[in-house]
Amino acid sequence: MKLTLVLLFVTTVQCLGSAEAKRLEIGGKDTGILLYPFMAAIELAKKLIGNGAIIAQRYVLTSASAVLEPHYSLYKVQVGADTFQGTGDWYEVLTIYKHPEFIGWDYNIALIHLKDRIAFGDTVQSIPIADTFTNNLEVLMLSYGTNEDNTMHLREAICTISTGEDCVKFLTGGLSKDIVLQGHGFCVHGTPGTEQGQWPTDAGAPIVAAGKLYGVFAFTEDEGRVNVGSVGTSVSSFLEWIYETMGV
Repeated sequence: MKLTLVLLFVTTVQCLGSAEAKRLEIGGKDTGILLYPFMAAIELAKKLIGNGAIIAQRYVLTSASAVLEPHYSLYKVQVGADTFQGTGDWYEVLTIYKHPEFIGWDYNIALIHLKDRIAFGDTVQSIPIADTFTNNLEVLMLSYGTNEDNTMHLREAICTISTGEDCVKFLTGGLSKDIVLQGHGFCVHGTPGTEQGQWPTDAGAPIVAAGKLYGVFAFTEDEGRVNVGSVGTSVSSFLEWIYETMGV
């Protein structure tokens, strides 16, 4: 059945972390796949190019900016692993559905359709999508993206999401601001006194709370630098497109 869009929300994500850690990706610490069995790593030509969240046995949700290469058969998806190219299962890609209005950075969401059904188990499970928003909700952002320790181990960062105008004022680019103002995305930034930033391999990083998916990381205004404007995609803004594309 089709689920209609019930909520458009703009959120500000404020990533918390110790100043001592000085993580260059999403901050936080190493974690394990047993805690987040919905995590997926996206590979192109044996290199990590993004992250995603398993939302059904043949579908992984990510950002469209993570899967720009048009030759979909070149992609592979890894699930059930603590580290990119570690012990886990690999799945070939049948096709990738980017939002039809994705141009540049807006409507930055994509569905990866796998050739085979994912075998679920203790380290591989799907995650439901949140269809409501709670202001000032504590969430986690998760990524396999290369970090300053030069590893690709799964990491988690504690964040807080909230609505309001502060994130728009923090962003410097007009396009970034428009994405937020239209309800398609949200700001991602560190709290005062911490250092936090992202790189392209953090694209598609799931943002979750209470066992539900709230967003995927989209892009940063200045990759590699800390405490700069960054934007994520609000998945609840695209519920109708997601479920229609999957044929639910």
